[in-house]
This record gives sequence, structure tokens and C-alpha cells, in this order.
Amino acid sequence: MDCSTCFYPNDDEARFCVRCAAALGVAVSRLPTEPPEAPSPAVAELIAGSGDLGAPQALAQALQGTTTPSRGRGLGGAFGGASHEPPLLGGRYRLLTCLGSGGFGAVYEAEEVALGLRVAIKLLNRTALQDPRMRQRFLQEARMIAELRSPHVVVLHDYSVTEHGVPYLVMELLAGKPLSHDMLIGVLSARRSVHIMAQVCGALGDAHACGIVHRDIKPDNILLLAHAPFVPGLPSPSAGGDRDFVKVVDFGVARWCGSSTRASDILGTPAYISPETLADEPVDGRSDLYAVGMLLWQMIVGELPFPSKNQALMMKSHLDAPRYRPREINSRYRLPDELEDLMVALIARAPSDRPSSAYAVRAQLYDLLARPGLLPDKQLRGAARPDFGPHWDGPARTTSPHQREVDQNAITVKMPTRRDAS
Repeated sequence: MDCSTCFYPNDDEARFCVRCAAALGVAVSRLPTEPPEAPSPAVAELIAGSGDLGAPQALAQALQGTTTPSRGRGLGGAFGGASHEPPLLGGRYRLLTCLGSGGFGAVYEAEEVALGLRVAIKLLNRTALQDPRMRQRFLQEARMIAELRSPHVVVLHDYSVTEHGVPYLVMELLAGKPLSHDMLIGVLSARRSVHIMAQVCGALGDAHACGIVHRDIKPDNILLLAHAPFVPGLPSPSAGGDRDFVKVVDFGVARWCGSSTRASDILGTPAYISPETLADEPVDGRSDLYAVGMLLWQMIVGELPFPSKNQALMMKSHLDAPRYRPREINSRYRLPDELEDLMVALIARAPSDRPSSAYAVRAQLYDLLARPGLLPDKQLRGAARPDFGPHWDGPARTTSPHQREVDQNAITVKMPTRRDAS
């Protein structure tokens, strides 16, 4: 198994790289091909009674199938510790803190007690556990992450199922922050945005090479680490020069590319979802590139190319709204022609009009970074604060860059405002 940090070949059974000591992912051959059956209603009720993925101790007790801690064997193996301690998940992991939760489950910081290794554990909530499609998608997420060997994709340590039928993912614990954290403060400089998205395209290129389409590229699924991992034989990461090392996370709605997305299976975030997904057309890696383009707009300009006042209008705009260059939205914007060309090409309605691959986009972005003085190091003058909605379902702003007059072919054109978009 090749290390995703330094690419050194290791034995498939190795837990850590013999060259750089990085934790290795689990081989996809060691993962099951079929998801487990739904846990018993009694266990599901205990999970709900624990706060439905709330406090770690209560959840650990629920996962053991009891309302109070007990000695003996737990869900996935031996229960370690005194009687007053909660059981270990799978006999190995002690749940510590809930890092976050969503509509389908939650992620916990945990400790593998035998090694003292801190990991992240992802669990489905009671509702998702009862849905066979969600259990299948959960296993598929594990298999996809295990398939990837990219330094910019989170590492999967294990996928396991407790003896009461509760599956869980054990993943690399990342000490970083989501891209949305910085975007809520304001727009990013063009140079920093290009640096971040070049790494995202590296992760997507590796995924697409394995036949995987992420389908949910958005700020919350892009984690920014303070520096790159240390690799022996390479220069040590510096505090400033290696800022914004990217990890792409959450392959929960990813799919193997090929057949078209069913209308009943449209998944993603409205602001970044591709037109072909909405139109039930075949989906491939260029669908992710569409989200990359939308994100570049939002990171640098603040507004998306065609904002709308609700989800329905936002998704309609993906299908039929005209595509403008940033300088056509606001004549004060000053970006390199090559960057504007790429931003427009990435959000083309037809996939055939977009760049051919994520690797090709990464090469273009790194080429822009390599040209001294080309990309501004400061925020774009006049750019609006990025708008997150919620999911474009909030009230319209009173002012917008789209409300300003722009000079296009010597004719003054007033762009539609959000209130006029309907």
C-alpha cells in the first residue's frame, strides 16, 4: 500500500508508513461489499435516548445495547476499563468529543486506546440507520475513500460494524478549519483562492482517475490545515509558506461516474450543483469542476455569477442564466484575463464546454501562481461579503454588485438584482 503522504510502498497490513510514520489507510480489499442489516429497534431507541448522537458517554452505552455501563464484551469486542467507564467502541475506541453533526449523523473525536492515536469516528443517526440506502451509501463512502491515495483526501483507517449492527468509519483526525470559516469573514485574495483550489483540483483529479465524482464540493467540505505534512527528505514545512494545505472531506454523496443521476436522487448544495445533475443528464468529473468554478467566484468576488433569492431560482439559473465575466458584473474588478477565462469556462452550462479534467485545471491554476505579480495578494476591491443563504433561501440584499451599471460594448446595461430575478 502506497503512503498517501510520501508515496512510499508499504505492506497492505501495515498501520504506519515505514518511511514517514504517517498513519496508513485501510486497503479496499479488506472492506465488505454489502452493508449490514438495520440494527434492532431496541438499539435504535437507545441511540435516540442517548441524545441521538449527542454526549459521547451516553452514546457509547447505547452502542453497547445497554442504558448503563457494564463489564464484559461490548458491541464490537471486549469492553475495557472499570465498571464506571463507558465501553470502548469495537473494543478499541474511546469516544471523547462530538466534533459536529448533520442530517444523517455525527463525527466524534476518539482515541484508539492501545496506541494512543487520536482519530475521527463517523456514525449514522437513528433515522439513517433504518434506511437501507443510507447504510449502502455509508459503506460506499468508506470504499471510495479507501480507493483513493491522495495527500489531499482524508485517510480512512477502518470501517467496522458493531455486533448490534451499527456501522462506523474511523478516519484521520484533521487539525484544521473549513474554508467556510474564512469565507464568512470576507472574500479571499485571488492568489490565496487559486492556491486553495489548485489543491482541491488535485484531490478531484485523483478521485476522477478512480472513477469517483464527489458531487458536493462546497466550503464546508474543504478543510484548511496550517501546514503540509512532514515528509523525511523534503524541506520542513514553514509556518507561513505552507499555509492552507487542503484536505477534501465528506464523500457521503459521491458516486461512481457512468449512469445519469435520477431525478429522485438529486443530491448536493443548491449554490454549487451542476446543471447536468439538475437536468438528469450523465454526470462525470466535469460536474465537480462546475462547483470549483462557482467556488472560485464566491471566494474572489463574493457573489456567485447569478444569485437568486431562493433555491428554486438559484437552480433555474444554473440551467439557463447567461454567464458573465467578473468585470461585466462590476467594472471595477481587476483580474487577469486568463483567470477570468477559466472562471467562465468552469461554469459553462454544457460539460463539453468546460475544461477536460481536474488535472488540467490544476495545471492552469499553478501556472497562474508561478507568474510573479499576476495574481493580487489583496482582496478584490469592491467585492461583496460571500453570501451563504442559507442555501440562497434568505431575504434579498438591499444592494448587490449585480445592481450596478456596467459598460458592455459601449452600451450601459443594468444587471438584474436579486429582487428582479423572479
